[in-house]
Amino acid sequence: MKYTLANPTLDAQIAGIQRKIRLSMNGIVSGQMTQNGIIYKKNFGVSIPRIKEIASFYTPNHDLAQRLLNLQIRETIIMSTLLEPVETYTPQLAQSLVRSFNQIEMVEQACMNLFCKLSWSTTICKEWIQSDNEWIQITGYVLAARIVDKLNPDEINTIIHQALKISGTTDFHLYKAVGLCLSRFCRKNNETAVTIMNGITAIEQTPTIGQQHISNEVKQEILFMNIL
Repeated sequence: MKYTLANPTLDAQIAGIQRKIRLSMNGIVSGQMTQNGIIYKKNFGVSIPRIKEIASFYTPNHDLAQRLLNLQIRETIIMSTLLEPVETYTPQLAQSLVRSFNQIEMVEQACMNLFCKLSWSTTICKEWIQSDNEWIQITGYVLAARIVDKLNPDEINTIIHQALKISGTTDFHLYKAVGLCLSRFCRKNNETAVTIMNGITAIEQTPTIGQQHISNEVKQEILFMNIL
């Protein structure tokens, strides 16, 4: 258990946030999430827009964000990613957070609200993609899809190579993340799209379910964007 020092101001803010969460709870949504295998220690079923609305009343503050994270409630974990000051966030904190992930919603929210805004996001992205932990890999690919404009050509080619290398995975969330990443990379330029299509063609002879999904995502993106 993590302990925090008493702070009347933060204690009042936490109490206010918890009260707003309870007033916004949706038991039906929470129950549906549980039935679909989305399991949290505690989940009030509050919508993402409402969580963001509640967070908007508070100034980003590291101590507040960490206290919210430590509550281990779905809504407060998401809110912690909204209230972490990116200027003072450290790689150690990012590593600690990513190791706690076991739900795709948390991956997506952390990448969108926090990780993609870090000045060193490309470094952790490349590191996480190389991880042996599938949830960390998933986070790396979801993050790569969000920061494609920050990545240089060599970094993009390295990620493409690694993505194609593990494309045969049977992990649903991992091959979905790879498909998202590669389809977003196709938007970079025609050269990148050609590289990805050549790689997709090479694995299409006897594709696994994951490779078939990735191939479909890439082809749909290319067709939609009319980039080849």
